[in-house]
Amino acid sequence: MFDKLTSILKQPFHLWLLGIYPILHLYSENLGLVKDREVLYVCAVMLSATTLAYLVGTRVIRCRYKTAFMLSICSLVFSLSGHAYVLIFIPRSLFVWTLFVLIALAIILVKLWKRDSSEIFKRVTPTVNIILLALLAIPITEIASSYVSKSINLQPISALGYTSPAQDPVPKVYDSESRPDIYYIIPDGYLRDSLLKTLINYNNSAFTQGLEDRGFTIVDHAQSNYAATLLSIASVLNMQYLDNNPLPTSDLDFLRFSIADNKVARQLQHMGYTYVQLLSGFWMPNPNADIIRDFTPSGTIEIEVSQSDFSMAILTGLPRKWKTIPIFENIYKRPFAPLYLRTTLLRIASTRLYERIFRDAAQPYDLMDPERFLDTVAEAKSIAHMPEATFAVIHLMKPHLPIYFDENGAIGERNWHPSDSEVIAELKFVNAKFLEMINAILEESRNPPVIVFQADHGSTHIDVSNELKSHVTFAPYAAYHFPDAYSISFPKPFTLINTFPLLLNEIFETNYELLDDRLIDLPLGYKDMFEQQDVTARYLGK
Repeated sequence: MFDKLTSILKQPFHLWLLGIYPILHLYSENLGLVKDREVLYVCAVMLSATTLAYLVGTRVIRCRYKTAFMLSICSLVFSLSGHAYVLIFIPRSLFVWTLFVLIALAIILVKLWKRDSSEIFKRVTPTVNIILLALLAIPITEIASSYVSKSINLQPISALGYTSPAQDPVPKVYDSESRPDIYYIIPDGYLRDSLLKTLINYNNSAFTQGLEDRGFTIVDHAQSNYAATLLSIASVLNMQYLDNNPLPTSDLDFLRFSIADNKVARQLQHMGYTYVQLLSGFWMPNPNADIIRDFTPSGTIEIEVSQSDFSMAILTGLPRKWKTIPIFENIYKRPFAPLYLRTTLLRIASTRLYERIFRDAAQPYDLMDPERFLDTVAEAKSIAHMPEATFAVIHLMKPHLPIYFDENGAIGERNWHPSDSEVIAELKFVNAKFLEMINAILEESRNPPVIVFQADHGSTHIDVSNELKSHVTFAPYAAYHFPDAYSISFPKPFTLINTFPLLLNEIFETNYELLDDRLIDLPLGYKDMFEQQDVTARYLGK
């Protein structure tokens, strides 16, 4: 048995292990955020390409150990080049970096080629195999653990008691002075004006003045309760803090579900409101919503979901067949292939080319796609046309990175490391689109609407010192439009979790109590959303 194991370890299979290790590692770092099926396709392509290269290489080099070692170096350079560029960023030009990597690789391969003895490659093969097996075990364990946790207890969600009991349908009402349309518009990662000025020297007063001219109240002391989108929006829409996951799902899926099927929407539906979901690619459709719309290259589509399909999809993460699109494969997940290619030597190729190659016209846009942002802004007008009293949740992935637009709205390459001037240029265009959307809502509404234009959190990507980072994260842009009949005095301090208690109490005379203001940092981010650190004493009121 030992001899057989030793014999196996002497074979140069490290080449194939090294080919798939970066893929599985990247996947394990993005569990729940990318499309699972694409990972298998990428692995299959990499293994096929590796095998073909090995067959050709052994014919040329005449030594399988030397061939495997040289190809392993090529595979390592290919897979890590994009990562290294992001981390090192020297030289700044991606073309220069790619050229440097190719020249360095060529020099290394030539030196190995000229080495007469192949004995060293044979000797190191078992050691390299063992190292790669150990490395590969780490992401495989994380992936397996994730799948096991999702497969525990596949009972319907309704049996868990999380959803509200079934109630008789409430007749829909038309919008009126007492039942105004309510828009919850979430510009992702929009920082308040004072910090935009301090950190990137940008004067955002023209946009703020534009909102004030349209009747908005700016609350420049608002603070988010959480340092991440899912927890922030889920806590606002459920008017409660979230410190654990009561469902047998991943934490990400629980939070997405909490956003889709939230207390505010259920309260308003019970009053006769029509609940409209404009999907952002970040959470899921809710079968209890009245209207669910998503955006694809072929146009806006209506999503229809049954409760049973929804429950099973959320608990298993498996693709489901829906009524309006062939396969609804976790639309809140990003395509994996473009993400992987950007970490490789092929990063120099056009990001937009990747997106065109891997895009299916019947599938929704990626949450980061600029077209999703543009189509969502345009769709707001159709909601304002509706005679029913509506509650619309509209999440926009701007001004969050990556940068796509210039000041005139031209779409360029996806840029995760923009200069301050590039951030400012896109923000000017994005601001213009926000005002365009708000103009459409105000002009097309039969009665003055309520508009909550409130970021989920402050900036998470502007380069600041560690001392300022959390402070900046908890400083969202916040502006509110109310009909003349209503007026809300925002307390100091004011955190976003009390947005809808204040709003519902003022407009509908409900009796929601305001929650204590707490600021909660997430040391592990999306890796563990419920590893939370209370930083209220340090940042509240700042």
